[in-house]
Amino acid sequence: MESAETIMQTWMSRVWNQLDVGAIDELLAAEAPVHGLGEAPLIGSAGFREFHAGFTGAFSDIQIVVERQVVVGENVAGQWSATMTHKASGTPVTAGGMVIFSFRDGQIREGWNAADFLPMLTQLGIVDEDAMERAMTPPAQMSSTSAAS
Repeated sequence: MESAETIMQTWMSRVWNQLDVGAIDELLAAEAPVHGLGEAPLIGSAGFREFHAGFTGAFSDIQIVVERQVVVGENVAGQWSATMTHKASGTPVTAGGMVIFSFRDGQIREGWNAADFLPMLTQLGIVDEDAMERAMTPPAQMSSTSAAS
């Protein structure tokens, strides 16, 4: 049986870099909840396939690199970085994040995702570069800034 590290590397390589949709059914248990990719968990390969189709419909040339992994029992956490091209604009973008997979019998039984899409959204001009700074501005400063405008 493959190790947790190998399964995570295989998932990222086949599902994302090679766009091998069959690997989703092979590696993700049919009933597995996948958290962090929408308001509610995606359920199993059917739920994840829908997300994957939408994402790959918007982005091409996806290349994900697993930067590091930590394994504890049947769980593996991985930090990843990605480059891709936004299809509508042709803009190259970057993103990163972390994922935790729980494994059993060679399949992903549950997944948790935390993606940092802020760089990508900034590169696409969807979010201003100073949006995070503005979001962290204390309310008193925001009201005095608004009054001055």
